[in-house]
Amino acid sequence: MNKNLAIRFSFLICIAFCTGCEADNKEFTVMFESSARLFEPYGLCTHINRKGEGWEFDGKEKEMKMVSETGANFIRTDFDWGYCQPLKDNPFTFNYHDEMMGCVESQHLKTLGILSPIGSEKYDKWFEYVDTTVGHFKQQVIYWEVINEADRWHLRYPNFCPKDYVRIICDAYPLIKKKNKYAKVLLTSISDISGKFFEDILDSGVTRFCDIMNFHFYVNSNTEPEYLFKYFNEIKSILDKHDIRKPVWFTETGCTTAKGYADEETQAKRLPRVFLISFACGIEKVFWYKTRAAERSDHFEDHFGIWHKDYSPKPAFYAYKTLVDMCPSKSTRPRIRRQGDVYIATWKQPKGTYVTALWTSKGKEVVQINQFEGYIYDIHGRVLTQSSNDLYVTPSIIYFVSKKKQELSFKV
Repeated sequence: MNKNLAIRFSFLICIAFCTGCEADNKEFTVMFESSARLFEPYGLCTHINRKGEGWEFDGKEKEMKMVSETGANFIRTDFDWGYCQPLKDNPFTFNYHDEMMGCVESQHLKTLGILSPIGSEKYDKWFEYVDTTVGHFKQQVIYWEVINEADRWHLRYPNFCPKDYVRIICDAYPLIKKKNKYAKVLLTSISDISGKFFEDILDSGVTRFCDIMNFHFYVNSNTEPEYLFKYFNEIKSILDKHDIRKPVWFTETGCTTAKGYADEETQAKRLPRVFLISFACGIEKVFWYKTRAAERSDHFEDHFGIWHKDYSPKPAFYAYKTLVDMCPSKSTRPRIRRQGDVYIATWKQPKGTYVTALWTSKGKEVVQINQFEGYIYDIHGRVLTQSSNDLYVTPSIIYFVSKKKQELSFKV
């Protein structure tokens, strides 16, 4: 956001809808245990740990510099067993990960580490890997996720079932705590909250052996971020059913720009809405998947990044950076209400500045302007100048920034 370009406006905002009624208005509430203010809530997923084409280890310095430029607080990456112990039964070696962590720390970033699945190995060998890895990085990594998307591992290992995961984390949790008394353990990331796996592990009482709940959901194709209100409500119902009161992290979400899914502008428009909706619902940290697009093929997996293979930024890179500028760590948790087709998010920055964000899920509405003291920015941090009293609200967020608290008035 270039504040030197800021132009001062005086506006009173009034939205007039052709249709709508009182029932169209809604205020969304916090659903999960969460802090009143955001604390280091921004994350990015990266494969900085892996070498070769399509991975980021070889460009790790550039990778971490760009992560830092977005304003993100965390990276999320794998501590692959195969890199920690390249040859079975040989001593562990952490050369790759030590180099990786050097780059992470040089940019003052924090790390959420993912522990590899067991696969076909014996349990005692896997616990040796956990013990050695957590111990080696105890000064650098506080947060550990015990296996990525364990609810999908039966696709690779047909005999893997919920009771296997319960056994793993019940034994891994005390081991991790023993190696690092400050460690926080995340339950495996759940990719399908309606699946039998999730229900079965909750029935087992598995959450006694984790500190943080963990979910994944993507806003690809025609799935707009506003669906997250329904998704988080479904999670809340499940957690309430099992009387679970723990912080919730959203460690993978994203939007591929592969052909047939979404274009780069759509990705940029969806990104800040995902974060603000998540924060308003009580999610503590959100990790966007991912940093660099592999771009090896037309496959959708190769186009999730917010910068290209050559490290040139996509529009979503600037949307991420602008969002962090507008809603930095220590801001009050955003509150969101919907009036007709317009979503209104409000929060206070740590320096005392007030911000209101407006957008629609689809389509556009006309905002009529008069008497608001402050500045207006688009999702890329560019100042919006006005040639008339009308401002269009669309799925591309508009940020209103002012030094004093001002309620924006909407007529339906």
